Amino acid sequence: MASTIVASTLRALTYSRGDICDRTINTEYLQNDCPLDQTSANAHLACRIQPATASLGRLDILPVETIQIIFSNTDLSTLTLLRSVSRRASCLVDSVPAYKKAVTHSPNALRALISTHTAQYFTANDVFDALLAHECFLCGRFGAFLYLLECRRCCWDCLISVEDLLPICKASAQTLYRFDAQTMDEMPTVLTIPGSYGLRHKQSTHRQPKGEKRVAMVAYGAARKAGLNVQMGKKLTDHYEKAKLETRVALRGPVAQDPMRDMDCMNYDHAGYKAGFGLEPQRFMAAVRFPTLITGTDKIEWGFSCLGCLERAEYGDEERFWNEQYTTEGMVRHLDKCQRAGQSWINDRVTEVHGR
Repeated sequence: MASTIVASTLRALTYSRGDICDRTINTEYLQNDCPLDQTSANAHLACRIQPATASLGRLDILPVETIQIIFSNTDLSTLTLLRSVSRRASCLVDSVPAYKKAVTHSPNALRALISTHTAQYFTANDVFDALLAHECFLCGRFGAFLYLLECRRCCWDCLISVEDLLPICKASAQTLYRFDAQTMDEMPTVLTIPGSYGLRHKQSTHRQPKGEKRVAMVAYGAARKAGLNVQMGKKLTDHYEKAKLETRVALRGPVAQDPMRDMDCMNYDHAGYKAGFGLEPQRFMAAVRFPTLITGTDKIEWGFSCLGCLERAEYGDEERFWNEQYTTEGMVRHLDKCQRAGQSWINDRVTEVHGR
């Protein structure tokens, strides 16, 4: 009974922030352009109906448990290639607990890592650790997004405001810090997915043409850190504003034309411009919406926002509270403190009674 009351209260006082989740990598494009055969009902059935008999060479000497440990610490790009070697290799990769959890509960994150070529930097364990985490790795609040250049969870406020998370063109980073080829190769790079990064209902319904040129980008924070190492600790001028400008200029070339027009103005979303992130659409090219796995269960949560805090923002209070998201447990704790949410719930119940 108590759980029913909690659930009904949460439904009345929370909502999903589609307006911010829609700005990152479009998961519908990922599902069409990067299908995962593990999600097919026939994938696991094939392993049972047709036993895998092909040899894996010296790997066959090792116990299955040892192979799983090795695979769980192998980068995702290698695992993806290994799955295509044989049915036996595919079944062994799919049996790795961390990989299986990632495919089951966050397939779009796996698709995004593969599609942007960041899968080569991270393992199944990295994705699983991020899946179990609730907090943004920078501020500790709930993070509803996976930042692909770190394979770590981050929140909306950090995604749109922290300068170290700003993806900048690889060419711009090399120009800013005069990196050599080896330094550039060692820096995690995301290959952007062409498209419009704004509200879904304002985006074009037409798919982006295949074969369109993509842009290699690195995190500004990683570039700056590498720049400091290259300069052996010498004081460098903060190039943040220059990096933003050069990134926008560089983006106009490769991604360009009509798609860039949409990205640069966030689909003419005035709210985006007012908040400041409409000028930096590249921030959303390295992030994807990401659920959290509740420890000890097979349940995932995407995060809630508080209607009371939304009203609070409309009354001119601090916008940070409006942008914050919570798990169910976190929301229950928040509602105990949010006076505006309590008043909103009372007003709704009074309106409901009068309506009857």
